[in-house]
Amino acid sequence: MSSISLSKRTPPGSSPSSSEAGFTLLEVLISIIVLSFISLGIYQATAETYKLREELLNESDFYNTIRLTMSILQRDVTLMYSPIVLIPQASPSPLAGGFQPAPNPNARPSPSFLQTDPDLGQESDFWGPALDKTGIRPSRFVGSDKKISFISSSHIRLYKDTPESEFAKVTYELVTDEFDPNSFMLVKTESVDVFQMEDRKDQTKRTYPLMHGIKTLKFRFYNKNKDNGTWEPAWDSVDTDEDKNIYPDIVEVNFEVYGPTKLYFNGVYDFKPELPFNGIDPSS
Repeated sequence: MSSISLSKRTPPGSSPSSSEAGFTLLEVLISIIVLSFISLGIYQATAETYKLREELLNESDFYNTIRLTMSILQRDVTLMYSPIVLIPQASPSPLAGGFQPAPNPNARPSPSFLQTDPDLGQESDFWGPALDKTGIRPSRFVGSDKKISFISSSHIRLYKDTPESEFAKVTYELVTDEFDPNSFMLVKTESVDVFQMEDRKDQTKRTYPLMHGIKTLKFRFYNKNKDNGTWEPAWDSVDTDEDKNIYPDIVEVNFEVYGPTKLYFNGVYDFKPELPFNGIDPSS
């Protein structure tokens, strides 16, 4: 007797099984709307993260620029140099406030000496006339409210075979900002051609823009031996009224600077040369 298998058929008009059913149009639309809200939230969070990252980077760059600029200026002023420190020192003088050079470095060379070698009697932007027949020249510090220039021993010699030393002619000055005509930038000019006169072309001069967005900047110079301490608006170690070859005891810089996204900084910095150009203060 043969067996007959009967297949089970779905009666007409009845719904298929649940495993074969799909999403309805309403369910698909609801899923798209929910996914859109989730994507929008992720986009806003990502955009805010990048915005915050850019603000933090701008703020970091702004303050790092100020810190680096002041560090460079401090290094140069701290290592200010003049050959007058090579002159032998006499015994300490309590009336003068410290050690004083045995020869008077403030005295001008005699006219006969200048006639013998007139080149040694010439002044330049960075050097004064020779003090004596040894040819020792005091370096010249010139400062105004917007510019300072002097000799510094802060230069770093990178290559041993290059014709340079650790000395450099340094100038800091305020110029119009190349990115914003309504503000200024602090520029450093450095030349390692230190011991040549300025009448020839300097091939070693380099200019470095240090800080942009400056609204105001002013240099001042402290003289501890004048009127028991006085701040001077300008300085020239060669053309000082009373004494010659006198250098500022403190160089002060006061500035206001603006950065991106409304960043602002107002600071006052004081820098002091390490060499005791004007004698040692007994109280220090």
